[in-house]
Amino acid sequence: MTKSKHKVYRLNDFFFKNLMGDEKRSNLTLRFLNLILNRTEENAFKSIQFLKTEQDPLTKDGKLSILDVKASVDDKTFVNIELQVSRQNYIIKRSMFYLSRIFSEQAVVGQDYDELKPVIGINLLDFKLFEELPNWHNTANFTVKGIEKPITDCITMHFLELPKLKFSDVKKAKRLEAWGAYFSGVYDEKELEVLCMNEPLLKEAISYEQAFTNNDEMYRKYQQREDAIREETTKIRLGEKRGIIIGRKEGITIGKKQGEKEKAETMARKMLADNVDLKIIAKYTELPLEEIIKLSKA
Repeated sequence: MTKSKHKVYRLNDFFFKNLMGDEKRSNLTLRFLNLILNRTEENAFKSIQFLKTEQDPLTKDGKLSILDVKASVDDKTFVNIELQVSRQNYIIKRSMFYLSRIFSEQAVVGQDYDELKPVIGINLLDFKLFEELPNWHNTANFTVKGIEKPITDCITMHFLELPKLKFSDVKKAKRLEAWGAYFSGVYDEKELEVLCMNEPLLKEAISYEQAFTNNDEMYRKYQQREDAIREETTKIRLGEKRGIIIGRKEGITIGKKQGEKEKAETMARKMLADNVDLKIIAKYTELPLEEIIKLSKA
């Protein structure tokens, strides 16, 4: 097998789209989806159609809303696979927005609501989203309190938190876990070989990755995308740092003012205890007369 010329970050959206969003490798995407959705041979998706992923600009600066892989499977269920490499507090709302948009875009004049097909969101995360949950694969859907079963399958979200995926022995990895381990990028070649024994289709993904990294033009585009992601991540982190610094300064100022007020109130109480005139207390403590009156009654 040809060795890779370069290493790639497998959650880079350019690489991921080429690997999992191409009809030539639709068997990989179908396998990945069926494992996530726990679909067996009887009800497994058997065909997939990849849809256009770049939507109209949604913001004033013209940034595009990009879905990493948007597909329609054989029963017309819509699937949206998204990658998230850095923690963002709005990720769940963002996912709901995209899925709701895909769901509502199905509607045409005169169509009955029961003809609308389900939409499934797959979120591959390179961070822990639900710290309180031990499982690396979590599902969200619409439920009613007191009813365990979801009330509808119209919109379902799956969250795969790759950093939670740990093995004491890679030989015991399940098939979906093998895919998660591959995308996480933390396992070496020997460990990947072991994972391929449990999930043979991974060999095809690894083979494509090697061809991708040995293609200078493809790798150049990959690097350009990595640079753009790095620049955007840096901007976010710098913004967060500035916010923390500003918050600290404001906190110090508020703390000082609060301390000064408490000091003045302590002095006012002592003066009240000595029966000093209220107006004189207000003059020397710089507290409003109304507050001095309240303190005298407390």
